[in-house]
Amino acid sequence: MHNNEFSVHWCKLERQAESFDLISQIKKFYKKIGKKPEEGDILLLSGKYVAMSEGRTYSLSKIKPMKDAIKLAELNGGSPKLAEAVVRESEKVYHAFSGIFMAESSGLLQPNAGIDKSNVQEGSIVLYPEDPNASALSVRLNVLADFGVNIGVIITDSRIYPVRKGTVGIAIGYSGIKAILDERGKTDLFGKPLKVTRRAVADQLATTAQLVMGESGESTPIVLVRGLANFTCDKDIKANLSVEFSEDLYYSAIKNIIVPAV
Repeated sequence: MHNNEFSVHWCKLERQAESFDLISQIKKFYKKIGKKPEEGDILLLSGKYVAMSEGRTYSLSKIKPMKDAIKLAELNGGSPKLAEAVVRESEKVYHAFSGIFMAESSGLLQPNAGIDKSNVQEGSIVLYPEDPNASALSVRLNVLADFGVNIGVIITDSRIYPVRKGTVGIAIGYSGIKAILDERGKTDLFGKPLKVTRRAVADQLATTAQLVMGESGESTPIVLVRGLANFTCDKDIKANLSVEFSEDLYYSAIKNIIVPAV
Protein backbone atom coordinates (compact mmCIF):
# COMPACT_ATOMS: atom_id res chain seq x y z
CA MET A 1 0.00 0.00 0.00
CA HIS A 2 1.40 3.41 -0.96
CA ASN A 3 1.87 6.15 1.61
CA ASN A 4 0.45 9.37 0.13
CA GLU A 5 1.76 11.72 2.82
CA PHE A 6 4.64 13.69 1.32
CA SER A 7 7.79 13.82 3.43
CA VAL A 8 11.53 14.27 2.98
CA HIS A 9 14.11 12.54 5.20
CA TRP A 10 17.87 12.92 5.48
CA CYS A 11 20.72 12.52 7.93
CA LYS A 12 24.45 13.06 8.13
CA LEU A 13 26.68 10.18 7.07
CA GLU A 14 30.39 9.80 7.68
CA ARG A 15 32.75 11.15 5.04
CA GLN A 16 34.18 8.59 2.63
CA ALA A 17 37.69 8.80 1.18
CA GLU A 18 37.93 5.51 -0.73
CA SER A 19 35.59 3.10 -2.51
CA PHE A 20 32.96 1.61 -0.19
CA ASP A 21 29.85 -0.57 -0.09
CA LEU A 22 27.02 1.73 -1.17
CA ILE A 23 24.23 -0.70 -0.23
CA SER A 24 25.55 -0.97 3.34
CA GLN A 25 25.50 2.82 3.59
CA ILE A 26 21.91 2.94 2.32
CA LYS A 27 20.88 0.41 4.99
CA LYS A 28 22.69 2.51 7.59
CA PHE A 29 20.86 5.60 6.29
CA TYR A 30 17.43 4.00 6.75
CA LYS A 31 18.39 2.89 10.24
CA LYS A 32 19.60 6.39 11.23
CA ILE A 33 16.36 8.03 10.07
CA GLY A 34 14.30 5.36 11.84
CA LYS A 35 12.57 4.06 8.72
CA LYS A 36 12.37 0.86 6.70
CA PRO A 37 12.17 0.85 2.90
CA GLU A 38 8.57 1.08 1.68
CA GLU A 39 6.95 0.51 -1.68
CA GLY A 40 7.10 3.73 -3.69
CA ASP A 41 10.02 5.31 -1.80
CA ILE A 42 12.27 7.51 -3.91
CA LEU A 43 15.94 7.48 -2.94
CA LEU A 44 18.10 10.30 -4.24
CA LEU A 45 21.84 9.73 -4.14
CA SER A 46 24.60 12.25 -4.73
CA GLY A 47 26.38 11.41 -7.97
CA LYS A 48 29.74 12.13 -6.36
CA TYR A 49 28.92 9.82 -3.45
CA VAL A 50 27.98 7.01 -5.83
CA ALA A 51 31.10 7.65 -7.94
CA MET A 52 33.33 7.48 -4.86
CA SER A 53 31.74 4.16 -3.87
CA GLU A 54 32.75 2.89 -7.32
CA GLY A 55 36.34 4.09 -6.97
CA ARG A 56 35.95 6.89 -9.52
CA THR A 57 38.48 9.20 -7.84
CA TYR A 58 41.83 10.06 -9.38
CA SER A 59 44.95 11.89 -8.33
CA LEU A 60 45.70 14.88 -10.56
CA SER A 61 49.42 14.24 -10.13
CA LYS A 62 49.06 10.99 -12.10
CA ILE A 63 47.39 12.62 -15.11
CA LYS A 64 49.61 13.49 -18.07
CA PRO A 65 47.97 16.16 -20.28
CA MET A 66 48.09 15.57 -24.03
CA LYS A 67 48.18 18.13 -26.83
CA ASP A 68 44.42 18.77 -27.08
CA ALA A 69 44.12 19.28 -23.33
CA ILE A 70 47.07 21.70 -23.26
CA LYS A 71 45.47 23.69 -26.09
CA LEU A 72 42.15 23.85 -24.25
CA ALA A 73 43.81 25.00 -21.04
CA GLU A 74 45.70 27.74 -22.85
CA LEU A 75 42.44 29.14 -24.26
CA ASN A 76 40.99 30.00 -20.85
CA GLY A 77 43.78 29.75 -18.29
CA GLY A 78 42.61 26.40 -16.97
CA SER A 79 44.55 23.46 -15.61
CA PRO A 80 46.00 21.18 -18.34
CA LYS A 81 45.59 18.16 -16.04
CA LEU A 82 41.91 18.94 -15.41
CA ALA A 83 41.45 19.59 -19.13
CA GLU A 84 42.91 16.16 -19.88
CA ALA A 85 40.49 14.49 -17.46
CA VAL A 86 37.58 16.35 -19.07
CA VAL A 87 38.67 15.32 -22.57
CA ARG A 88 38.87 11.67 -21.50
CA GLU A 89 35.33 11.78 -20.05
CA SER A 90 33.65 13.63 -22.94
CA GLU A 91 32.62 13.37 -26.57
CA LYS A 92 33.13 17.09 -27.17
CA VAL A 93 34.68 19.89 -25.10
CA TYR A 94 34.25 23.65 -25.50
CA HIS A 95 36.48 26.09 -23.65
CA ALA A 96 34.44 28.48 -21.51
CA PHE A 97 36.16 30.84 -19.05
CA SER A 98 38.07 30.99 -15.76
CA GLY A 99 39.40 27.48 -16.14
CA ILE A 100 36.01 25.89 -16.78
CA PHE A 101 35.41 23.61 -19.76
CA MET A 102 31.89 22.97 -21.06
CA ALA A 103 31.69 19.30 -22.04
CA GLU A 104 29.22 17.11 -23.86
CA SER A 105 29.14 13.64 -22.35
CA SER A 106 26.47 10.93 -22.66
CA GLY A 107 23.83 13.45 -23.72
CA LEU A 108 24.60 15.90 -20.91
CA LEU A 109 26.18 19.32 -21.34
CA GLN A 110 28.02 19.95 -18.10
CA PRO A 111 30.86 22.17 -16.83
CA ASN A 112 34.03 20.07 -16.64
CA ALA A 113 32.04 16.94 -17.61
CA GLY A 114 30.76 16.81 -14.03
CA ILE A 115 34.29 16.37 -12.66
CA ASP A 116 34.65 17.92 -9.22
CA LYS A 117 37.46 18.79 -6.81
CA SER A 118 35.21 19.57 -3.84
CA ASN A 119 34.41 17.08 -1.06
CA VAL A 120 37.37 14.93 -2.06
CA GLN A 121 40.95 14.79 -0.81
CA GLU A 122 43.26 17.65 -1.83
CA GLY A 123 44.92 16.97 -5.17
CA SER A 124 42.23 14.52 -6.25
CA ILE A 125 39.18 14.70 -8.49
CA VAL A 126 35.98 12.67 -8.55
CA LEU A 127 34.28 11.80 -11.83
CA TYR A 128 30.69 10.87 -12.59
CA PRO A 129 29.70 7.24 -12.05
CA GLU A 130 30.75 5.31 -15.14
CA ASP A 131 27.11 4.44 -15.93
CA PRO A 132 24.70 6.36 -13.67
CA ASN A 133 21.62 4.50 -14.91
CA ALA A 134 23.26 1.15 -14.17
CA SER A 135 24.26 2.42 -10.71
CA ALA A 136 20.66 3.44 -9.99
CA LEU A 137 19.35 0.09 -11.24
CA SER A 138 21.80 -1.79 -9.02
CA VAL A 139 20.58 0.09 -5.93
CA ARG A 140 16.92 -0.51 -6.84
CA LEU A 141 17.42 -4.25 -7.40
CA ASN A 142 19.42 -4.63 -4.18
CA VAL A 143 16.66 -2.96 -2.15
CA LEU A 144 14.08 -5.15 -3.89
CA ALA A 145 16.10 -8.30 -3.10
CA ASP A 146 16.75 -7.38 0.54
CA PHE A 147 13.39 -5.83 1.50
CA GLY A 148 10.90 -7.01 -1.14
CA VAL A 149 9.75 -3.50 -2.11
CA ASN A 150 10.04 -1.52 -5.32
CA ILE A 151 11.54 1.94 -4.98
CA GLY A 152 12.66 4.64 -7.37
CA VAL A 153 16.30 5.72 -7.45
CA ILE A 154 17.76 8.94 -8.82
CA ILE A 155 21.45 9.80 -9.09
CA THR A 156 21.83 13.57 -8.73
CA ASP A 157 24.23 16.38 -9.43
CA SER A 158 23.98 20.16 -9.40
CA ARG A 159 24.07 22.56 -12.31
CA ILE A 160 23.45 26.16 -13.26
CA TYR A 161 20.92 27.47 -15.76
CA PRO A 162 21.81 30.04 -18.41
CA VAL A 163 21.73 33.64 -17.09
CA ARG A 164 20.62 32.50 -13.63
CA LYS A 165 22.60 32.68 -10.38
CA GLY A 166 23.10 29.64 -8.20
CA THR A 167 22.78 25.90 -8.61
CA VAL A 168 19.81 23.55 -8.81
CA GLY A 169 19.56 19.78 -8.91
CA ILE A 170 19.74 17.61 -12.00
CA ALA A 171 19.25 13.88 -12.51
CA ILE A 172 22.17 12.15 -14.22
CA GLY A 173 20.77 8.63 -13.82
CA TYR A 174 17.62 6.93 -12.62
CA SER A 175 15.78 3.62 -12.22
CA GLY A 176 12.16 2.85 -11.36
CA ILE A 177 11.14 6.46 -12.02
CA LYS A 178 8.85 8.08 -14.59
CA ALA A 179 11.63 10.53 -15.39
CA ILE A 180 9.79 12.53 -18.05
CA LEU A 181 6.03 13.07 -18.18
CA ASP A 182 4.89 14.04 -21.67
CA GLU A 183 1.92 16.41 -21.39
CA ARG A 184 1.74 17.38 -25.03
CA GLY A 185 -1.82 17.10 -26.26
CA LYS A 186 -3.34 17.84 -22.85
CA THR A 187 -5.21 21.09 -22.34
CA ASP A 188 -4.52 23.96 -19.97
CA LEU A 189 -7.04 25.66 -17.67
CA PHE A 190 -8.55 27.48 -20.64
CA GLY A 191 -8.79 24.44 -22.90
CA LYS A 192 -5.79 25.33 -25.05
CA PRO A 193 -3.73 22.29 -26.12
CA LEU A 194 -0.17 22.01 -24.80
CA LYS A 195 2.32 21.71 -27.66
CA VAL A 196 5.76 21.41 -26.07
CA THR A 197 5.28 20.73 -22.35
CA ARG A 198 7.19 17.78 -20.90
CA ARG A 199 7.69 17.65 -17.13
CA ALA A 200 11.23 16.87 -16.00
CA VAL A 201 10.13 14.86 -12.96
CA ALA A 202 13.58 13.39 -12.23
CA ASP A 203 15.19 16.84 -12.32
CA GLN A 204 12.43 18.32 -10.15
CA LEU A 205 13.00 15.61 -7.54
CA ALA A 206 16.77 16.13 -7.76
CA THR A 207 16.29 19.83 -7.01
CA THR A 208 14.10 18.92 -4.01
CA ALA A 209 16.92 16.76 -2.64
CA GLN A 210 19.52 19.43 -3.37
CA LEU A 211 17.91 21.68 -0.76
CA VAL A 212 19.21 19.40 2.00
CA MET A 213 22.17 17.79 0.21
CA GLY A 214 23.78 21.20 -0.14
CA GLU A 215 27.04 22.00 -1.92
CA SER A 216 29.68 22.17 0.82
CA GLY A 217 30.08 20.32 4.11
CA GLU A 218 26.54 19.10 4.78
CA SER A 219 27.52 15.42 4.46
CA THR A 220 23.97 14.38 3.51
CA PRO A 221 24.49 12.38 0.29
CA ILE A 222 21.27 10.33 0.56
CA VAL A 223 17.75 11.75 0.68
CA LEU A 224 14.48 9.84 0.97
CA VAL A 225 11.32 11.29 -0.57
CA ARG A 226 8.16 9.51 0.53
CA GLY A 227 4.58 10.05 -0.65
CA LEU A 228 5.22 10.42 -4.38
CA ALA A 229 4.78 6.77 -5.34
CA ASN A 230 2.74 7.80 -8.40
CA PHE A 231 6.04 8.85 -10.00
CA THR A 232 7.63 5.42 -9.47
CA CYS A 233 7.27 2.22 -11.49
CA ASP A 234 8.47 -1.35 -11.14
CA LYS A 235 10.47 -1.28 -14.37
CA ASP A 236 12.78 1.08 -16.21
CA ILE A 237 11.13 3.38 -18.73
CA LYS A 238 13.81 4.72 -21.04
CA ALA A 239 13.62 8.46 -21.49
CA ASN A 240 16.22 10.77 -22.97
CA LEU A 241 16.73 13.48 -20.35
CA SER A 242 18.47 15.76 -22.85
CA VAL A 243 17.41 17.27 -26.17
CA GLU A 244 19.38 17.42 -29.39
CA PHE A 245 21.23 20.68 -29.90
CA SER A 246 18.97 21.37 -32.90
CA GLU A 247 15.96 21.44 -30.51
CA ASP A 248 17.60 23.43 -27.72
CA LEU A 249 16.37 27.02 -27.32
CA TYR A 250 19.59 28.31 -25.76
CA TYR A 251 21.89 26.65 -28.27
CA SER A 252 19.92 27.96 -31.23
CA ALA A 253 20.38 31.49 -29.88
CA ILE A 254 24.17 31.32 -29.34
CA LYS A 255 25.41 28.72 -31.84
CA ASN A 256 26.92 31.34 -34.13
CA ILE A 257 29.41 32.48 -31.49
CA ILE A 258 30.41 29.10 -30.05
CA VAL A 259 34.10 28.23 -30.48
CA PRO A 260 34.57 24.90 -32.33
CA ALA A 261 34.83 21.90 -30.04
CA VAL A 262 37.76 19.63 -29.38
